[in-house]
Amino acid sequence: MKFMIAVDCEGAACVVGEPGMSLSNSSNMAFAREQATRETNAAVRALFDVGAEKVVVWDSHGDGANILFDQLDQRCEILLGVGFNRRFPELDETYSGVLMIGYHAMAGTVNGVLAHTYSSDAYHAIRVNGMEVGEIALDASVAGERKVPLIFVASDDKGCAESLEFMPWVKTVETKRGLGRHCAYSKHPAVVEKQIYGTVCVAVEELAQMKPFLFKNPVQIEIQFEQFIQLLKARIRRQGWSMSGLKTLKALLPNMLEWKC
Repeated sequence: MKFMIAVDCEGAACVVGEPGMSLSNSSNMAFAREQATRETNAAVRALFDVGAEKVVVWDSHGDGANILFDQLDQRCEILLGVGFNRRFPELDETYSGVLMIGYHAMAGTVNGVLAHTYSSDAYHAIRVNGMEVGEIALDASVAGERKVPLIFVASDDKGCAESLEFMPWVKTVETKRGLGRHCAYSKHPAVVEKQIYGTVCVAVEELAQMKPFLFKNPVQIEIQFEQFIQLLKARIRRQGWSMSGLKTLKALLPNMLEWKC
């Protein structure tokens, strides 16, 4: 069995950032990197303990250089940096499942800790086939196009609920309960790591019940920007996208493998 773990940072235990800035620029970022690494290691250990032959860790946060790579379980392989042509780079049909660590709820989620969809500065909302979606469903659908199911998500309570809304079969671990954008009632980091280990083991045991998540193709995608100037800048690099009003770009894509955030 082969698995890929996508690692974000906002959804990790005891991570809330600071008002007025991105998590990456906040004083909480150093801890976020450490905790995301520890939570990832818990998932990696679980996967190998239940028979995985290969585990790839993909740093999916920001510049793709956030995990403390030298502290990762030495058995895993690592995807890092920016410039990949799609989400879940290198993923193909030979993988048994994908997992998400440190993910967060979509933009606009009430009391979602650091809730956003790819860019908290630029994107107000993203819709697929008329339905507002976040990174969890979007990334899961890219894996789904490769016939690979999302089997596990670690996030705050809002992110976990969002996962189950789209994919009821997914196993989840709530790292914290969101009380606001920058405040939470968090579990102890060590407790979260133990829960991740145990729940990932269960997810693999129930692999036969997991399903690739897909949107109906072709997919109509709309990106609503916070400001008109952001739309103009994005339109330059998004060939084939058209304007819909002053703050929205839209495109009809054959499938989610064509999606680039």
